[in-house]
Amino acid sequence: MIGLLFATMMEARPFLLACRAEAVESGPFAMYRTDLQPDLRIAISGMGKVASAVTCQALILVQQATRIVNAGACGALHDSPELNVGRLLGISESVEGDHDVFGKRLQPVPCTALPPLDLPAARLVTSDRPVFDTRRRAAFAKLGDVVDMEGAAIARVAQYYQVPCSLIKGVSDGARPLDRKTLLQNLSAVSEQIAQSVWQALKPFPGVES
Repeated sequence: MIGLLFATMMEARPFLLACRAEAVESGPFAMYRTDLQPDLRIAISGMGKVASAVTCQALILVQQATRIVNAGACGALHDSPELNVGRLLGISESVEGDHDVFGKRLQPVPCTALPPLDLPAARLVTSDRPVFDTRRRAAFAKLGDVVDMEGAAIARVAQYYQVPCSLIKGVSDGARPLDRKTLLQNLSAVSEQIAQSVWQALKPFPGVES
Protein backbone atom coordinates (compact mmCIF):
# COMPACT_ATOMS: atom_id res chain seq x y z
CA MET A 1 0.00 0.00 0.00
CA ILE A 2 1.24 3.50 -0.90
CA GLY A 3 0.29 6.37 1.39
CA LEU A 4 0.18 9.74 -0.40
CA LEU A 5 -0.03 12.76 1.88
CA PHE A 6 -0.96 16.35 1.05
CA ALA A 7 -1.19 19.17 3.58
CA THR A 8 -4.15 21.04 2.08
CA MET A 9 -7.10 20.44 -0.19
CA MET A 10 -5.80 23.14 -2.56
CA GLU A 11 -2.66 21.08 -3.12
CA ALA A 12 -4.52 17.75 -3.26
CA ARG A 13 -7.49 18.67 -5.48
CA PRO A 14 -5.80 18.30 -8.90
CA PHE A 15 -4.51 14.85 -7.94
CA LEU A 16 -7.88 13.75 -6.57
CA LEU A 17 -9.51 14.77 -9.85
CA ALA A 18 -6.82 13.10 -11.97
CA CYS A 19 -7.24 9.72 -10.28
CA ARG A 20 -11.02 10.03 -9.74
CA ALA A 21 -10.62 9.58 -6.01
CA GLU A 22 -13.51 9.03 -3.61
CA ALA A 23 -13.63 9.83 0.09
CA VAL A 24 -13.54 6.77 2.32
CA GLU A 25 -13.63 8.36 5.79
CA SER A 26 -13.52 11.68 7.55
CA GLY A 27 -11.84 12.88 10.72
CA PRO A 28 -9.40 13.44 12.13
CA PHE A 29 -8.20 13.92 8.53
CA ALA A 30 -9.70 13.27 5.09
CA MET A 31 -8.84 9.96 3.40
CA TYR A 32 -9.44 8.99 -0.23
CA ARG A 33 -9.10 5.95 -2.46
CA THR A 34 -9.29 5.36 -6.21
CA ASP A 35 -10.36 2.36 -8.28
CA LEU A 36 -7.64 3.26 -10.78
CA GLN A 37 -4.98 2.38 -8.19
CA PRO A 38 -6.37 0.14 -5.41
CA ASP A 39 -3.00 0.11 -3.63
CA LEU A 40 -3.11 3.85 -2.96
CA ARG A 41 -4.53 5.85 -0.07
CA ILE A 42 -4.53 9.64 -0.22
CA ALA A 43 -4.68 11.68 2.98
CA ILE A 44 -5.00 15.42 3.64
CA SER A 45 -3.35 16.15 6.97
CA GLY A 46 -3.75 19.86 7.51
CA MET A 47 -0.77 22.21 7.78
CA GLY A 48 2.15 21.87 10.15
CA LYS A 49 4.51 19.25 11.51
CA VAL A 50 2.25 17.73 14.18
CA ALA A 51 -0.72 17.22 11.86
CA SER A 52 1.42 15.74 9.10
CA ALA A 53 3.35 13.46 11.48
CA VAL A 54 0.14 12.05 12.99
CA THR A 55 -1.32 11.49 9.53
CA CYS A 56 1.84 9.76 8.34
CA GLN A 57 1.75 7.47 11.35
CA ALA A 58 -1.90 6.60 10.67
CA LEU A 59 -1.12 5.78 7.05
CA ILE A 60 1.57 3.36 8.22
CA LEU A 61 -0.19 1.78 11.21
CA VAL A 62 -3.84 1.84 10.15
CA GLN A 63 -3.67 1.77 6.35
CA GLN A 64 -0.58 -0.46 6.36
CA ALA A 65 1.33 1.78 3.96
CA THR A 66 4.69 0.32 2.95
CA ARG A 67 5.73 3.50 1.15
CA ILE A 68 5.01 7.14 1.98
CA VAL A 69 4.89 9.95 -0.57
CA ASN A 70 4.41 13.59 0.44
CA ALA A 71 3.66 16.09 -2.32
CA GLY A 72 3.11 19.82 -2.11
CA ALA A 73 4.38 23.35 -2.51
CA CYS A 74 7.60 24.80 -1.16
CA GLY A 75 9.44 28.13 -1.07
CA ALA A 76 12.89 28.67 -2.56
CA LEU A 77 15.66 29.61 -0.13
CA HIS A 78 18.18 30.58 -2.82
CA ASP A 79 17.91 32.86 -5.85
CA SER A 80 18.79 30.30 -8.48
CA PRO A 81 17.31 29.32 -11.87
CA GLU A 82 17.13 25.73 -10.60
CA LEU A 83 14.65 26.95 -7.96
CA ASN A 84 12.44 29.15 -10.11
CA VAL A 85 8.70 29.11 -9.52
CA GLY A 86 7.15 26.06 -11.16
CA ARG A 87 10.16 23.76 -10.78
CA LEU A 88 9.41 20.28 -9.47
CA LEU A 89 12.00 18.78 -7.14
CA GLY A 90 12.75 15.43 -5.61
CA ILE A 91 13.92 15.92 -2.03
CA SER A 92 17.16 14.14 -1.20
CA GLU A 93 17.14 14.96 2.54
CA SER A 94 15.02 16.95 4.96
CA VAL A 95 15.65 18.66 8.28
CA GLU A 96 13.57 20.60 10.81
CA GLY A 97 14.89 24.14 10.69
CA ASP A 98 13.18 25.34 13.86
CA HIS A 99 13.89 22.42 16.21
CA ASP A 100 16.90 21.33 18.19
CA VAL A 101 17.63 19.29 21.32
CA PHE A 102 19.63 21.21 23.95
CA GLY A 103 21.11 23.37 21.22
CA LYS A 104 21.99 20.47 18.94
CA ARG A 105 20.16 20.25 15.62
CA LEU A 106 18.70 16.91 14.58
CA GLN A 107 20.41 15.17 11.69
CA PRO A 108 18.77 15.43 8.26
CA VAL A 109 16.62 12.48 7.22
CA PRO A 110 17.54 10.92 3.84
CA CYS A 111 14.63 10.61 1.41
CA THR A 112 14.19 8.23 -1.51
CA ALA A 113 13.47 9.05 -5.14
CA LEU A 114 10.05 8.22 -6.55
CA PRO A 115 10.60 6.12 -9.68
CA PRO A 116 10.19 6.61 -12.55
CA LEU A 117 10.30 10.38 -11.89
CA ASP A 118 13.67 11.92 -12.69
CA LEU A 119 13.54 15.22 -10.83
CA PRO A 120 16.34 17.56 -9.77
CA ALA A 121 17.40 16.85 -6.20
CA ALA A 122 17.07 19.45 -3.45
CA ARG A 123 17.45 19.63 0.32
CA LEU A 124 14.33 20.54 2.29
CA VAL A 125 14.02 22.58 5.48
CA THR A 126 10.73 22.27 7.38
CA SER A 127 9.38 24.96 9.70
CA ASP A 128 6.15 25.11 11.68
CA ARG A 129 5.74 28.74 10.62
CA PRO A 130 5.72 29.94 7.01
CA VAL A 131 8.90 31.74 5.97
CA PHE A 132 8.33 35.16 4.43
CA ASP A 133 11.14 37.26 5.89
CA THR A 134 14.76 37.77 4.91
CA ARG A 135 16.29 36.89 8.28
CA ARG A 136 14.73 33.45 8.62
CA ARG A 137 15.18 32.79 4.90
CA ALA A 138 18.93 33.46 5.21
CA ALA A 139 19.22 31.25 8.30
CA PHE A 140 17.39 28.35 6.67
CA ALA A 141 19.36 28.77 3.44
CA LYS A 142 22.39 27.51 5.36
CA LEU A 143 20.53 24.23 5.93
CA GLY A 144 18.83 23.57 2.61
CA ASP A 145 17.49 24.72 -0.72
CA VAL A 146 13.72 24.95 -0.18
CA VAL A 147 11.34 25.26 2.77
CA ASP A 148 7.92 23.82 3.65
CA MET A 149 5.84 23.13 6.78
CA GLU A 150 5.48 19.32 6.75
CA GLY A 151 8.09 17.30 4.87
CA ALA A 152 10.80 16.71 7.46
CA ALA A 153 8.26 15.58 10.08
CA ILE A 154 6.77 13.09 7.63
CA ALA A 155 10.21 11.80 6.66
CA ARG A 156 11.20 11.35 10.32
CA VAL A 157 8.07 9.34 11.15
CA ALA A 158 8.60 7.15 8.09
CA GLN A 159 12.23 6.63 9.10
CA TYR A 160 11.12 5.61 12.61
CA TYR A 161 8.92 2.88 11.13
CA GLN A 162 11.53 1.98 8.48
CA VAL A 163 9.18 2.85 5.62
CA PRO A 164 10.64 4.42 2.44
CA CYS A 165 9.61 8.05 2.05
CA SER A 166 9.62 10.26 -1.04
CA LEU A 167 9.02 14.01 -0.94
CA ILE A 168 7.97 15.72 -4.19
CA LYS A 169 7.90 19.50 -3.97
CA GLY A 170 6.93 22.26 -6.40
CA VAL A 171 8.37 25.75 -5.99
CA SER A 172 5.53 28.23 -5.49
CA ASP A 173 7.40 31.29 -4.18
CA GLY A 174 10.73 32.68 -3.03
CA ALA A 175 10.08 32.71 0.73
CA ARG A 176 10.63 36.48 0.75
CA PRO A 177 8.57 39.35 2.19
CA LEU A 178 5.34 39.86 0.22
CA ASP A 179 5.56 36.31 -1.21
CA ARG A 180 2.39 35.20 0.58
CA LYS A 181 0.54 36.67 -2.39
CA THR A 182 2.96 34.99 -4.81
CA LEU A 183 2.34 31.62 -3.18
CA LEU A 184 -1.44 31.92 -3.55
CA GLN A 185 -1.11 33.08 -7.15
CA ASN A 186 1.04 30.10 -8.10
CA LEU A 187 -0.36 27.34 -5.89
CA SER A 188 -2.99 26.11 -8.32
CA ALA A 189 -0.61 25.79 -11.28
CA VAL A 190 2.12 24.19 -9.17
CA SER A 191 -0.36 21.70 -7.71
CA GLU A 192 -1.48 20.77 -11.24
CA GLN A 193 2.12 20.04 -12.20
CA ILE A 194 2.62 17.94 -9.10
CA ALA A 195 -0.58 16.00 -9.75
CA GLN A 196 0.39 15.13 -13.31
CA SER A 197 3.89 13.96 -12.38
CA VAL A 198 2.98 12.04 -9.23
CA TRP A 199 -0.03 10.34 -10.86
CA GLN A 200 2.13 9.21 -13.78
CA ALA A 201 4.52 7.67 -11.23
CA LEU A 202 1.88 6.02 -9.06
CA LYS A 203 -0.75 4.71 -11.45
CA PRO A 204 -0.27 0.97 -11.98
CA PHE A 205 -0.58 0.57 -15.76
CA PRO A 206 0.67 2.82 -18.59
CA GLY A 207 -2.65 2.37 -20.38
CA VAL A 208 -4.73 3.84 -17.58
CA GLU A 209 -5.75 7.38 -18.41
CA SER A 210 -6.72 9.95 -15.80
